[in-house]
Amino acid sequence: MKITNRQVFWIMLLLEVGINLLISIRAVLEHGRQDVWICYLVAGLCGWLITYIAVKVSLRHPDQTLIEFAVTVLGKWPGKLLVIPYLFQWFWVLNLILRDQFLFIRLNVLYETPSWLIISCMLAIIVYAVYKGGIEAIGRCAELWAPLLLLILALTFTLTVNNLEWRLLLPVYADTGIAGIGKGTLGPAYLLGESVFLMMLFPFVENPGKGTQRAALAGVLVSSFILLIGGLWVLLTFGPEISAKLQFPFFEMVKLVYLMEFIQNMDILVMSIWLVSIFIKLSVYLFIISYGLAQWVGKARNWKRFVGPVAGMTFLLTMWMILKYNPSEELMRIGWIRYMLTLNMVLIPLLLWGVSVLRYGRKSSILFGTCSSARIQKREK
Repeated sequence: MKITNRQVFWIMLLLEVGINLLISIRAVLEHGRQDVWICYLVAGLCGWLITYIAVKVSLRHPDQTLIEFAVTVLGKWPGKLLVIPYLFQWFWVLNLILRDQFLFIRLNVLYETPSWLIISCMLAIIVYAVYKGGIEAIGRCAELWAPLLLLILALTFTLTVNNLEWRLLLPVYADTGIAGIGKGTLGPAYLLGESVFLMMLFPFVENPGKGTQRAALAGVLVSSFILLIGGLWVLLTFGPEISAKLQFPFFEMVKLVYLMEFIQNMDILVMSIWLVSIFIKLSVYLFIISYGLAQWVGKARNWKRFVGPVAGMTFLLTMWMILKYNPSEELMRIGWIRYMLTLNMVLIPLLLWGVSVLRYGRKSSILFGTCSSARIQKREK
């Protein structure tokens, strides 16, 4: 299984843009109000720094996943214990995305469809993609659909310009202050910081190196820019008060597209492209969880056997989360922002980077040499 640097860029773009446009804009506008653009600027910088650290750590061990090089750097048991928070985070996020996808479809399209049927259908699709094609199939899907996503988003922004009220940008900073901007920044900063999943994909990248670093960082920067524009457009369409009360404000904005009596109902296009981006994100997470668990227990060659059990547990936990119905913003505030953003996205990568430099030096043939052909041949195709 191999993906190119270009596919890394498109995977990053789809993973960052789709879910952020759906769930983060509401929380950002609630706290950041008319300074939403400042929140996304700061969040984009945070996401870029997190991605830079993750890529630098991975480039020191380009033929190893996070599960492997944590053991290489820290030793067997410390390394295995250190990656448990990542496995927990990826599994929990997989369930959160499925729950949000279900709520979106239930509220906008399939009003009476049973929850178990919607969840089962989406899980079946991603299980098939991961089991049959692995990360290579996911990369090709991202490369195919992501340019279309950009085209639809550009058309959406263009057709909604007439609905914008530029006076809603004022006053700058006065109504929010540093506290409001800080709270508004945390949600998208966490979602952009999910780029740490790249530490699981480097062994599957063709010729990982500076090109991979540029692709990953460019993916975060372009995603941040799109999110900034999306947040601004929602603000200038509804204002901060109304936007903060809407379940999916960006989608509601798209429903207002109406031009020359025949260009309308663009929400259908946005919904279809958004579902593709969610499919890519769910598939990536299912793959890295299954592969990571297999490596963690020493069964990497049989990683496909873990896909079914992970999907089954995901189905049960997602159904439980639907019954409990905790808002995504609340879950991010309580768990992810407080713990995962600090631990998984900053502290652990910095620890691995620092220990790796201390043990192996700034440059080492073990770290910067070409990947062992024997290791590549052993990876499951």
